[in-house]
Amino acid sequence: MPVSLAKSSEGIYELNVQGYTCPYPVLFTVRALEQIAPGEILEVVFDNPPSCETIPATAEKHGCKVLEISKINDKLWRIRIRK
Repeated sequence: MPVSLAKSSEGIYELNVQGYTCPYPVLFTVRALEQIAPGEILEVVFDNPPSCETIPATAEKHGCKVLEISKINDKLWRIRIRK
């Protein structure tokens, strides 16, 4: 299952970490945040429920702002983070 960081529009990137369990979604999120510029937004899509807590906590520890946590469907969530 490859993890992909893709630019979805100007200043917005999507990281898809479906299929990974802790701690991998958090680790991939930190790596992705290191690759984007301050002010840009990272949208993380995942299917691991504990990541609803671990990703926002880790992002805030790294000085980022969590803008939104939303449930896409029965199995998927999205977290929007501003670096």
